[in-house]
Amino acid sequence: MKMKALAAGLALGLALSACKQQPVEGTAPGAPAEAAAPATGSISDGQRAVDTIQIQNLMSRHEYMHAAGRNLEELDSYWVSRNGKFAATATFGSPAWVMYGVETIRKAYGEKSHADAEAARKQLSGIDPSVKDTDAFFGAGAEWVMHNSTTPIIEIADDGKTAQGAWYSPGIGVMPQYQDGKIHLQSMLFNEKYGGDFIKEDGKWRIWHLQMAYDFVPGLPEDMLKQLNEQLGALALGHPLKQTGGEAGERMGGELPEGFRKPLYSYPAYSPQRASVIWPKLPEPYATFSKSKYTNCNCEQDVPAEASSP
Repeated sequence: MKMKALAAGLALGLALSACKQQPVEGTAPGAPAEAAAPATGSISDGQRAVDTIQIQNLMSRHEYMHAAGRNLEELDSYWVSRNGKFAATATFGSPAWVMYGVETIRKAYGEKSHADAEAARKQLSGIDPSVKDTDAFFGAGAEWVMHNSTTPIIEIADDGKTAQGAWYSPGIGVMPQYQDGKIHLQSMLFNEKYGGDFIKEDGKWRIWHLQMAYDFVPGLPEDMLKQLNEQLGALALGHPLKQTGGEAGERMGGELPEGFRKPLYSYPAYSPQRASVIWPKLPEPYATFSKSKYTNCNCEQDVPAEASSP
């Protein structure tokens, strides 16, 4: 373990219980305690701290890429490889559906999102000469959705091959609506959570399973976007439209597309009648991967050799 990386990990102040030093039997009173040696087959405390930071960075990269609408780049850069042994069992779930397999995730979360953004750019360029229908203007005219990854709970498996994480993920979305060659902006607030499995593939941490849950996703008042709508000038529609409502993925309606699975449990949004529940389940210390907490579907749960204990 490089001293520089270890120092950086410790400097971030991650309060990992495993990092606490234990007194050594027979040590004289007042003598400094020696760090307990890791159990056979278990990663060191320093490696666990560095891995924890890397998992948080990986989840943050997901949020940055999603806010920029670059889901395809996210999938190719930070999820398990399309050609790897973990591709077939990758999942991305919400209360309404579970995308099963990297190719399904790529088609729905990646290619569909990319195509929607291109269609929005084309629509905007047709009414605003300052916007060109070229790659340089990718994202123009499309919805903007920003999430944060807060309150992380991250557990690295003792064998160092997999990890679990859970986050609250509050955020905001702004959605351009087009009608009669004009634009009207709407917005909503996201109070969301994530749970996920991460796996080391070719020496790098990758996203394997992600599960979302929504506590409260209200539309925001028109006044909050009054200034932005007024800045549209002649492009502004001039009157409000019916709120779209809900996360983009929850608006699909109808039967689930090919490759999607029905969730075993549909986390309910807040209501006064909802009983208190913590879901997705929070990570707990574990030795090695056996079964995911974060797939939420009747999906194959074969444990690849690379994820099992040595």
